[in-house]
Amino acid sequence: MKDRIEMQAFREGIRDIVKNYKYIPKDYSIFKKFPLNNKQCLYVAHWADKGMIYEKNLESLTGYTLAEFNAEDLVAYTHPDDRDIVKKITKGVVEHVTKIPTSNEEAHLFLSFRFLKKDGNYCKILRQSSAFERDVKGRMVSNFSLLTDISFLETSDRVEWNFQANELDLKKFKKVVYQLYKDFYTKREKEVIRMLDKDFTSEQIAQNLHISKHTVQTHRKNILKKAKSHSIDDVLLFCKKNGILE
Repeated sequence: MKDRIEMQAFREGIRDIVKNYKYIPKDYSIFKKFPLNNKQCLYVAHWADKGMIYEKNLESLTGYTLAEFNAEDLVAYTHPDDRDIVKKITKGVVEHVTKIPTSNEEAHLFLSFRFLKKDGNYCKILRQSSAFERDVKGRMVSNFSLLTDISFLETSDRVEWNFQANELDLKKFKKVVYQLYKDFYTKREKEVIRMLDKDFTSEQIAQNLHISKHTVQTHRKNILKKAKSHSIDDVLLFCKKNGILE
């Protein structure tokens, strides 16, 4: 699979960089007493090592053993419709925090997407990740991730993210994510979205862009479909969150 090969090459490239960092290893035994319910598991991804090197409850939740669960496997198990953006966000964030020093304050990335369990069924996963080990300059060496099955919640099929950090780190992260979404919509679709944000009707949009009302309606349908949304208001929120609309 192309995505698996790409992600493996990315992981190995990051490892070649991070393995030269100076850091003080932490004791992973602290996770033995980490409280988990039957819909949760955790793992540690070590970017200077071979990838995923520690887990708790992984097989119980997903069906996969640690040997079947590396960065490239996680991407491969992601639903095909979610895979590209999950891969891009993962790569963008990991590349940023392993190369750019961040503050020592706690920062958490929340990412939800559809995930294929070993039994062949999809579930909706919420992944909460944060840096675990940093080098002497503040660059990430390893991260801790908590996976929670949130299939019981009524959520859209769209990949959702949230980042909790201080204002400086949040601005840096948003720049990374905004870059990933810059080509999510075509130039014409962005023009239509900007007018929808100003409460223009389809007829007004057609007049302003010198296109037919039917073409505007087609653009609206495509805009909704790409965002996996059923309302323009939801699309506008999605666009503002991801930097498509300022």
